Amino acid sequence: MTPGTIALVLFGLFILFVVIGVPIGFALGFSGVLGLALMDVNFMMFSQTLITGIDNFALLAIPLFVLLGAILEKSRISQSLIELADELIGFFTGGLAVGTVISSMIFATASGSGPATVAAIGSITIPEMEKRGYSRSFSMGIAASAGALGPIIPPSIPFIIYGVVTEESILRLFLAGLGAGLLFAVLLILYSIYRAARENIPRTGRRPSLRRLVRAIYKARYALGAPVVVLGGIYAGIFTPTEAGAIGCLYALCVGFFLERTLDTKSCIECFKEGAKNSAMIMFVIASAGLLAWLMAAGRIPAAVTEVMLDISVNKYIFLLLVNLLFLIIGSLLDTPAAIVIIAPILQPIAVQFGIDPIHLGAIIVVNFVIGYITAPFGYNLFVVKSITGRSMGEVSLSVMPFLVICLLGLLIVTYFPQVSLALPRLFMG
Repeated sequence: MTPGTIALVLFGLFILFVVIGVPIGFALGFSGVLGLALMDVNFMMFSQTLITGIDNFALLAIPLFVLLGAILEKSRISQSLIELADELIGFFTGGLAVGTVISSMIFATASGSGPATVAAIGSITIPEMEKRGYSRSFSMGIAASAGALGPIIPPSIPFIIYGVVTEESILRLFLAGLGAGLLFAVLLILYSIYRAARENIPRTGRRPSLRRLVRAIYKARYALGAPVVVLGGIYAGIFTPTEAGAIGCLYALCVGFFLERTLDTKSCIECFKEGAKNSAMIMFVIASAGLLAWLMAAGRIPAAVTEVMLDISVNKYIFLLLVNLLFLIIGSLLDTPAAIVIIAPILQPIAVQFGIDPIHLGAIIVVNFVIGYITAPFGYNLFVVKSITGRSMGEVSLSVMPFLVICLLGLLIVTYFPQVSLALPRLFMG
């Protein structure tokens, strides 16, 4: 067989492994080992490619932000954010749903994780919304969808991976994600207000008073300080995204241990265990995906895909539509790190030929994968909501359908109005 045929067979084998339930990292590894055997390549390439695939300083940010998300979740820092949002807008129609979006957005600026955001915010707001007259479907849907802001709004693990494999500026990608994330937050807020009015949800929150507002802000000072420390330091050029992850972890530990005293030795050990487990999983997937990407490159698959895409796509708008369709399907089936490592380097040169900014392409790809977080059957956020509520997967999946339509609208806006994702990078970095 030719190298190209072997690469296609390996990719098909990888899909088969995933379908029958083999974990993503092992499915990639098995496919890679078989590819080395079929291509008669020295098996030393296996270990060398795995190590090379994660031998990048920027990737160190991933375990640090994973750990930061675990610490923020265990320290219950999100409670004060929800109380602040409820004090500000709780008396509006749909105020608590809007507060869920705002709280998730603030939490996401520190954790960068969708599932962690859903667990931290949704575990508090879902029961509270049901007490205040929101339907169970509305409560679950808005919590899962607002949690999807985590991987869009910086710091974002998918943006870090995309920046590493395509050699693009991670800071520019973070700024692009900030623009896209604000758009999605606005769309979710507008829909929440509309739906709350349609369902005649009573205004149960108290009208704000200056005294209570000041008290709520003071109580949330450490939670509000987390994104200021992490993002403020990055955008001010004080430290890199990787260093920001370390500083954020130190900040969260100090707050949890000494100031809020919501962490103890036992919970801290649990944070490190959870962070280590999730980080190891992500990094193993990235390393294994790098091996499969190398084999596909050896089989000249990227060049073949480029030729096919250029033949099919007569202009960049059709190309962008094809990209969205591709990643919407992949995002609901495959793990995000693996898909980015394998496919992003293939599509980036094609996008450049169409005159598409690689930063814009990165925003499109990440938004697609975020929609996959709330798409059955493998959406991460859906599993978190299921564990919080104890409801069936079918009921949780149906609850997010209206919000999924809103997110698809946001995807179209991000795709065909590049200013949404490119305005902030161009404003701050030229």
